[in-house]
Amino acid sequence: MKRIIYLFLCLTLPAAVQSCLIEEKDIFEESAVERVEAYLNSYKTLLSSNEDCWLLEYYAEEEQSYGGYVYILKFEDEQVTAYFQLAEDCSRTVTSYYNLVGDDGPVLTFDTYNEYLHYFATPNITDYEALHGDYEFNVMGKSDDGSEIYLRGKKTGNSMVLRKFDKDPVEYLNAVNSVSAAMSAPGYEMTVGGTAHSCSISGNILQYAIAPSEEGAAAEEGRMAFCYTDTGIVFYEPIEIAGAEYDSFAFDTDHLVSPDGKILISKVIPPLNQLFVQSDWYIAYSTLGSYAKPYFDMVQSVEATLGEELIWAFFGSSLYGVWGFNFNSSGYGGCLGYDYQLEGEDTITMMFNMTGQGNGVWYHNEGFAYALMPFGYSSAKTFVLTSDNDDNPTEITLTDTSNPANVITLHSQMVAYPFEN
Repeated sequence: MKRIIYLFLCLTLPAAVQSCLIEEKDIFEESAVERVEAYLNSYKTLLSSNEDCWLLEYYAEEEQSYGGYVYILKFEDEQVTAYFQLAEDCSRTVTSYYNLVGDDGPVLTFDTYNEYLHYFATPNITDYEALHGDYEFNVMGKSDDGSEIYLRGKKTGNSMVLRKFDKDPVEYLNAVNSVSAAMSAPGYEMTVGGTAHSCSISGNILQYAIAPSEEGAAAEEGRMAFCYTDTGIVFYEPIEIAGAEYDSFAFDTDHLVSPDGKILISKVIPPLNQLFVQSDWYIAYSTLGSYAKPYFDMVQSVEATLGEELIWAFFGSSLYGVWGFNFNSSGYGGCLGYDYQLEGEDTITMMFNMTGQGNGVWYHNEGFAYALMPFGYSSAKTFVLTSDNDDNPTEITLTDTSNPANVITLHSQMVAYPFEN
């Protein structure tokens, strides 16, 4: 009897398995490849179906260290047309190809070069690894109404969102840049409950420290990247300040204010000589006075002898924590230290203190000492400072009080290859 049952099971089991396989085949009428292709096509249709554009608030680098910047994108067929907040002319667009591919899920890739969309991923003379920007994004999903597409940078892991956008791209970007320009200042403070606290905004990064209200308590510190909008700023992710959570601040005349009105971020304008020693100010040969140029001609001769090229030079302290003459010569950097004394709000007396950082001493001995002569080498020089903008200088001019021919204008933005300027 047992044998008969066994034989019956052997005869009927293959038929049951075959029946299940037939049913399973019926459930999945499309192959896996076909299903992925259909999924990708659904996103391509969504991207190109928007008659207007898509807004992307973009964050480079794994810790969002450069802050956020705005792209406005128009998808049509296989091409994408980009507007960019950092373009010199916001009305100028750049068009290239894009694609949606399967790679452990759908990936939106801008796979042909686009000077806007690859801006943060393209190496330059100061960042040979670029700015760790993404141009490939995992598509994480979309909102129920299709007005938002959720992205994650493949390189950085940063979360970003494409949002349907129906405003005029040029007008919006100009408004964004107007808010950014209006909030640009040498310094800031954060007022919480009527008390001012330390605060900074640099590269679209907000950092703050709220002093404790009780003795012995720790200060509350925070850091968050943000994007400027046409009405204020929006944070990369919600941030908690003084017990409340915020995802944006509004712009009001010349400051930023939280939605509940409890927090105010205001501009602070320090005296010009303090600003000079607190920031980096770049040297350009074209804005050296008649006294300084012959000394820099000698530096250029030294560079020719060494077979190198001066990439940039500035006065500041950002590289080594020592204020002085900083430089990069064909990739080799150094600093030659200066002592200084501030007088009033617009006067500085400065002198080389015979110290060097990095390759500073070596280059000093090779002839870079010539570059120091106009600024005070073996004896101190006193300069009166003036600027092109009292609220937010982009240039500071040093006028030697003992030599009217020694007038030097320095620049807040990097001057690359200063001898070419």
